[in-house]
Amino acid sequence: MTIGSNLCNEMSNLTFRKERESKRTISQALTVPDGNSQEGAQNAPMGGPSNHHLDLSDRPAKTPRVQRPRPVTVYVKKADERIYSALCLTHQTIENLQDEVAAKYSIPKNMPVRLYKRTRKGLLIHMDTRMVEQFQDEDDFIVDVSFQNKEGIFEVTFLY
Repeated sequence: MTIGSNLCNEMSNLTFRKERESKRTISQALTVPDGNSQEGAQNAPMGGPSNHHLDLSDRPAKTPRVQRPRPVTVYVKKADERIYSALCLTHQTIENLQDEVAAKYSIPKNMPVRLYKRTRKGLLIHMDTRMVEQFQDEDDFIVDVSFQNKEGIFEVTFLY
């Protein structure tokens, strides 16, 4: 080796040591400089060693993102109608479906409404919220609306 290359290696080693000493360690990075002492702030490198550590528990907790249920649109028509009408269910509950059907077919609000589902096999099933929760967006039904004069209620049957 020549004197020039030795000198060059010595200078690069010295530069490497100075850079390494000037870099902060993780514990130094997590410490907060003491704001009360002027000399500590002047002598210590930015974020340098101090007795105060950041307490991550002081950070405000993130509020969880609230997922609003997406409205479901179902299409309904009577057997003698040619065009479907949309019912937008903001909440997939039996009460919301009853309100939407009552509004669509001009059923007075004080009149009770019973909702049924008739399957392809011909079974008649009393609907509940669990069944309404199974509705998919843009499902279509043929509905039969009838008034039971004897009981004083409206019956709405959804035909699949």
